[in-house]
Amino acid sequence: MRKKKKEFSFKDLIRKSAWAFLIATILVLLTPTPDKDTSEKLDDRIDWNSFYSKPKGNEAFLKYLENQGYSITKNQLPLLIEIEKKQVDRNPNDVVKELAEIAHRMTGKSVKVILQTWGGKYIAEYQ
Repeated sequence: MRKKKKEFSFKDLIRKSAWAFLIATILVLLTPTPDKDTSEKLDDRIDWNSFYSKPKGNEAFLKYLENQGYSITKNQLPLLIEIEKKQVDRNPNDVVKELAEIAHRMTGKSVKVILQTWGGKYIAEYQ
């Protein structure tokens, strides 16, 4: 059998080149450049001085309690904190467990939280 000689077609070459050029043009247009970059600059968004001066540990937890409207009656914070609020918006057992978990997360230690409400005292410690 005779082998057929492959025919060379300029039409196919031009068609493939046009597709390659079109894809390359689209990729170039999609890449961001400094002129087209509309995002905020990182240094403009973050004030590093205020970020590093935020309270940490015990101070952060006390600030959190203040913001939530709790009054602190006894503060022995690496171990125990007693707080009061006349009325909580959910089940007090759930609230005190959540506060104990938040205290553990903020201070890094197991803190016993005692919550005094009109309904009585609720105690929780996150393990």
